[in-house]
Amino acid sequence: MGFRWNPQKCVILDDSEIQQTYKLYNHPIPQASTFPYLGIPFKPGGLIDDQQLVTQNALKALQTLNQLAAIGVNPRGFSRLLASRFYAHILRPQLEYGLAIVKYKKSTIDKLETAQKKCLRRIFGGSSRSSVTIMLHLLKLPTIRERLHILQAKFLLRSENLPDDALLTGLLPTIANRESHSIWYKLSATNVIWNRLPSTHDSRSLNKAIRVYRQENLNKLRNATQPSKLLLLCRPDISLDPILWLPMTFVERDRCLRWRLGWLPNNYSTSCLYHPTRTLTKAHVIDCLKIHNRLQLPHTISDPISFLLNLLPTSPSRQHKIRCHAWTLRWPTLQLILSEVDYLQHNKEPPTPPENLGQLLLDWMYAPPIITP
Repeated sequence: MGFRWNPQKCVILDDSEIQQTYKLYNHPIPQASTFPYLGIPFKPGGLIDDQQLVTQNALKALQTLNQLAAIGVNPRGFSRLLASRFYAHILRPQLEYGLAIVKYKKSTIDKLETAQKKCLRRIFGGSSRSSVTIMLHLLKLPTIRERLHILQAKFLLRSENLPDDALLTGLLPTIANRESHSIWYKLSATNVIWNRLPSTHDSRSLNKAIRVYRQENLNKLRNATQPSKLLLLCRPDISLDPILWLPMTFVERDRCLRWRLGWLPNNYSTSCLYHPTRTLTKAHVIDCLKIHNRLQLPHTISDPISFLLNLLPTSPSRQHKIRCHAWTLRWPTLQLILSEVDYLQHNKEPPTPPENLGQLLLDWMYAPPIITP
């Protein structure tokens, strides 16, 4: 059986001013300066048009976000954790489509980073100037640049484990050589994750290299000359922050997140109700509300609330006989303090607090163990 090309599905990529007529099986073939194949635009020379690819990826992701916002992917809809899952499984794949096989410039990466920032700010309800670094860290999400390196490393690993009858398997001995100047060779030579792998490549070693790579990037941010103060107050490892999933009411979780993000207080828009000449900054709040004393923590800790948030457990306590655990005293007090700060930020006198502040988390922490027969 012979192989025939379909002229209706063929395009001549030619952006020259001299127009020529091309035919295949006596059928004319149209000319174009760009042509999409599987959603990836190509330009004359058979090269991927990375600029157009990034532009259409960002536009498509933001359009999809507008649709998802109508069903609950917004600050007052789904939880931040669930909304981030929508982003990671629906929006981010649209942003990163084609990243694994294209060698990008810094300018194109910056465009995708900007699109990712817009998505996360809308999920958290931040302004156009809100820092996304803390959002990414809380959600355990990589930057676009990190994601680019991860996708390329996974692509290289998959290409080495394809079936013997796959086309790429037959091409691999050729394109893996330096003389080929192929994209595969350039990716394998420059990918920082791929170059960390041992001689034997497998998914376990790749996942370990990815974790080490991301942790090193986090350490660089924390050890920078002028590091983010908010980032230094977060957990020092790559992990999903427990305040996103531990049992809390919507208001309790929202206040914890706003404290983490530096929005509670916002440090610039309000004066203290008790000290009208002082701006309601985080440092002033800690001193004004006597937070160290109320949480029974030493004054050497700069931010006692962030300190306790970093100590939140990720599994229920096994010390069920010790009912007077420190969390039964500190957690309701912490929620009470955040409630007071929230009211002070709106220039309102804090009302009498409810009696069940933080009770959901305490019930989860000290729930009796389930004994299976």
